[in-house]
Amino acid sequence: MAIYNAFLMFAQAAVYFAVMMSLLRVRGTIGIGVFMCALGVMHFLETYLASVFYIQLPFGIVSPGSTVLFSGKLLMILLLYIREDALVARQPIYGLLIGNFLIVALVMILRNHDTVVVTDGRIPDIAFVDEMGLLMVWGTILLFIDSIAIIVLYERIGVWVGRNPALRFLICGAAVLTFDQAGFFLALHYVSGAPWHVFFGGWVAKMIATVVYTGFFVAYLKFFNDERGWLTNRPLKDVSRC
Repeated sequence: MAIYNAFLMFAQAAVYFAVMMSLLRVRGTIGIGVFMCALGVMHFLETYLASVFYIQLPFGIVSPGSTVLFSGKLLMILLLYIREDALVARQPIYGLLIGNFLIVALVMILRNHDTVVVTDGRIPDIAFVDEMGLLMVWGTILLFIDSIAIIVLYERIGVWVGRNPALRFLICGAAVLTFDQAGFFLALHYVSGAPWHVFFGGWVAKMIATVVYTGFFVAYLKFFNDERGWLTNRPLKDVSRC
C-alpha cells in the first residue's frame, strides 16, 4: 500500500508539473493570468488536504496537499520569476495573501447568519471553517516569506554554484521547503494536534518532491526548451522589490 501511494503521488506531481509548465510555456499566447489563476485555485485544496488528508509512505505519514501541491506551487513561483521577473512573480503572491485575508473577513461575517437546514444531516461546520481559515492565512504568510526567500536565494547562490538553473532550483527548493515545513507544522500542531512524526515524514516527502520536480525540470530543459533561456543574473535590489 505504501509503494502504491508513492506511485500515485508521483503521478500527481507529474500531472501538476506538466499542466503548469504548459501554461507557463504558452503564456505569450493565452496570457500569464491563466497560469496565475491555475496556481491560486489550488490553495484551498492543498490547505484542506494538509489539514485532514494523510497517507502512508515507506518513510512515514504525509499529506499530498503539502508534499505535491504546496511544494509544486512554491517551485512554480520560482520558475515564473526565472522566466519573467520579480514584478510578475509577486502578483500571485500578493493575490493569494489578499484573497485569503478576504476569505477570513467574509467568514467572520458569514458565521453570524441564522442558517436553515434544507438537507437532512447537512449542517455547516463553522469550527472546521475557522480552522481552515487560520491555516490558509498562516500558510499564505509562509508562502509570502518562502517566495521572497527562494528568489533571493536563487540569485545569491548563482555566485557560488555557477549558472546551472537545475542545481540552483534543487538547492533553493530543499532549503526553503525545510523552513516552510517547520513553520507550517507548528501551526498544524497547534490547530489540529498533529503528532511530531508527521513533521519528519512531511520533511522527507518535501525533499523527495524537490528532487522529483527538479528531475521534471531537467527533462523539460532537455526535450522541450533551451537551458540558456532560463539563465538569470539579476541584481538583488531588483529581487527585493518582490
